[in-house]
Amino acid sequence: MERFTLAQAAEWTKGETAGDAVLTAVSTDSRRIPQEALFLPLAGERFDGHDFIGKALENGAAAVMSHRACEEYPVPALYVGNTSQALLDLAGGYRMMCGGSVVGVTGSVGKTTTKELLYAVLAQQFRAEKTEGNLNNEIGLPLTLMRMTKDTEVMVAEMGMNHFGELSRMTASAQPDYAVITNIGTSHIEFLGSREGICRAKLEILEGLRQGGAAVLCGDEPLLWDKRDSLGCTVYTYGMENQACDLVAHLHPDGSFTVINNGLPSEMLPVGGSFTAKLSIPGAHNVLNALAAASVGLLMGETVENIRTGLVSYTASGMRQNIYEQNGFRIYADCYNASPDAMEATLGVLGTMGDTGRRIAVLGSMLELGDYTEEGHRRAGRAAAEHADVLYAYGPSADAIARGAEEKGMTAVHAFTDQNELVEKLRADAKPGDALLFKGSRGMRMERALALFLGEEVE
Repeated sequence: MERFTLAQAAEWTKGETAGDAVLTAVSTDSRRIPQEALFLPLAGERFDGHDFIGKALENGAAAVMSHRACEEYPVPALYVGNTSQALLDLAGGYRMMCGGSVVGVTGSVGKTTTKELLYAVLAQQFRAEKTEGNLNNEIGLPLTLMRMTKDTEVMVAEMGMNHFGELSRMTASAQPDYAVITNIGTSHIEFLGSREGICRAKLEILEGLRQGGAAVLCGDEPLLWDKRDSLGCTVYTYGMENQACDLVAHLHPDGSFTVINNGLPSEMLPVGGSFTAKLSIPGAHNVLNALAAASVGLLMGETVENIRTGLVSYTASGMRQNIYEQNGFRIYADCYNASPDAMEATLGVLGTMGDTGRRIAVLGSMLELGDYTEEGHRRAGRAAAEHADVLYAYGPSADAIARGAEEKGMTAVHAFTDQNELVEKLRADAKPGDALLFKGSRGMRMERALALFLGEEVE
């Protein structure tokens, strides 16, 4: 982190200071205070970080931020109206001090993979940083922005949300040069009411665009395509089905794809030009994510060779889109989260994996679907019937998944509310050579089911 002063922080947050200090770190955790750190206490539903200011001072905080105007501290202090908002404002001021570009990424499905592909591409040519892990909320985003330095040429910042207003606040802090929206799905429909409401909430990311900035939208999504001329900013589109997009791709049987420039202003790939690329992760949905990364790369002047190298260099790991062989089974672990759209995409990949054995879909319930819960799970079941030979459904909506599969004529359907029972039946049923997909919402802990199936220790 670059040096800044408490006086600068007061200017950025519209706060008032008592004393000044030179700072090189910001911490929201009183237990972890680096040297020359500003301690920034956040107030949550179950705790208030202000109650730990004393601990932060014991651990060496050089200054504190506070919205308790009546309290005095033995170190320089910055008093603000609300520390949560001040964290966003502080990061916004710091981001502008550092300079460099910011690429904001949001969407119902694929934003994390798109963020990783963007970083893989842009890091080939620029000094790049990215959101780490799931630090994509109103706390994680500003902390990510404050990892920038004056040497950072581009920060790829993922922005997640589940309520109106969240992206408005985050984009005001990030002030992106490019804002990518991957799609409009049904994630968080419980809070946003409809796909149109979800679209409206996602489009909030455009409110913070810097002057001259541009939106990069998936043109295969009709809700985004139909709004492209009314957004009040420069818009570029990418797609596979919609051949009118500025950047399009044609997928080949071997998994490679040809990228064609229909309208992006790029010296590195003039309009009408094309190149062929390949990914190390499966699925047509990931080609769309790759197109988003290629679009930004071309707009930023990146060479085609660097884009091609960056795309193929990215490999998934952990609980996201991880395909591997173990114990004679081909495993597709995508346990980090789920929505009906993501279920359909990953089941489509499973449908390509059954070379020698059966294709078994092990699907956990999806959360935060509200009134769409029944239909969303039936959708997943219908997709399972199309792409899998056997279905194991788990969780409170397992029966709805099973009903959707049976509607499409699938007979090898099993539903469970107990994960241990599911695994016991699955272990007796699955045979070496089978391909198994494990996917579900984070709360379903499908990685635990996978570990139990493979005979590994679990908590």
